[in-house]
Amino acid sequence: MTRRPLGPLTAVLIASALGCSSVTPASPSASATPDDYPPASVATDGPLERGGPRERPPVPRAPELPDAYRFISTPDFLNQDVADLTADGRREYVDRRTGEVANSTNAEYDAALDHVIGEMASRDTDDVLVAGDLVEGRWGRDDARTGVFGPVRTQAQRLRAYRRAAGVYYPAWRERFADHGLRTYTALGDHEIGDDPWRARRDAWIDFKRRHVPEFKRIYAAEMLSGADGRPRFSDRPRGQARDTAYAVRLDDHVLLVTIDVFERRGGDVHMSVDPAQLRWLEQVLRQARRDDVPWVMVQGHVPMTGKVRTRNSSHLVYERGYRSDLWRAMVRGGVDVYLSGEVHDQTVRERDGVLQVSHGSLLYRGEASYVVGQATADQLVLENRQFRGTIGFEDRLWTTSRQGAPGHISYPGASIVTGTLEAHRTSAGGIEVDDADGVLEPRG
Repeated sequence: MTRRPLGPLTAVLIASALGCSSVTPASPSASATPDDYPPASVATDGPLERGGPRERPPVPRAPELPDAYRFISTPDFLNQDVADLTADGRREYVDRRTGEVANSTNAEYDAALDHVIGEMASRDTDDVLVAGDLVEGRWGRDDARTGVFGPVRTQAQRLRAYRRAAGVYYPAWRERFADHGLRTYTALGDHEIGDDPWRARRDAWIDFKRRHVPEFKRIYAAEMLSGADGRPRFSDRPRGQARDTAYAVRLDDHVLLVTIDVFERRGGDVHMSVDPAQLRWLEQVLRQARRDDVPWVMVQGHVPMTGKVRTRNSSHLVYERGYRSDLWRAMVRGGVDVYLSGEVHDQTVRERDGVLQVSHGSLLYRGEASYVVGQATADQLVLENRQFRGTIGFEDRLWTTSRQGAPGHISYPGASIVTGTLEAHRTSAGGIEVDDADGVLEPRG
């Protein structure tokens, strides 16, 4: 535990009843549909412990700040396609691999999601931040040849199938939070544009993804960042490639959220970078925030600025040039306090150049769901990481568009526990200083 300033910074799976076994999750790839299960990895320059988030010990709860604005941050939720494909009179299709009706949810998933999201809603907030990877998003393919979203033999057919899948999975995602009275503020992740990689020779699927990244972004924005009237929810947006996917919004008198799109299509590939128009817009937003004397400025983007963070079942995407990038320099100059990133499905806080980088996230379908609760007043900021310990069973799988589906059995029988806390205050010079930290949220340089 840290007790000193760190320097300035601006139903257990009911296996017996189901006739199946529950397991502590192995370590799959980042996708919900792994063919094999490589070990979890931790890429750091220091002695970060190994093992999964479920094994982390509890720590004391963070203090409650009176009259604070509260929010939830939960990147990579869900990182999986979960929806009832048999609802609303849809035609049923059979998965040839299993002989079962193809479906992307069941009663156990519905109960698990209700439990986890319900607990988020109990934290006295209406706002949930999700820094990318809402879905699995490998749409426009049909590895089991079910025909659920139509044929996928040609590029045009793939795009129609992609649109049909988006029209099912995105609304299902939105509605789960709306049913609990929660507003979502999402960022684009790699899974919203087909999942990396986007470049390979003689691969029809990857060629399709690379060609259609701009269209995937428009579809995501129409589904996730638009109101019922089809108009953008947020007026403060950049020009250029990120005009549909980046935005700034004042969450509260004390907090400005800037959501960036870190996937730039350049040179025939997708790069982890922001395009020039988006960078100029960000600089303008940060200048205005300084003029308005906003107490806390948070930026959320999908990938971390450094690979030296805990990772769990991740493809390890990192922002190009990281701390040497124009984006990082703009955030430092502009007085950003916190950079929230996902991708890694684990938690690490890094302190650099007066900015707290909070890399976090989880995988619900691995029994490892987690979220961060934030509290902000004019001069104080408190973060608390809450970790669930679920169980899963692989006796059967959910259907997905690619490869084998996620575990068919899942349960979150208990409440989350606190595995990390961070308390900080605003300095007289306008920076941010950590007063106390513990567990997975203890900052590292």
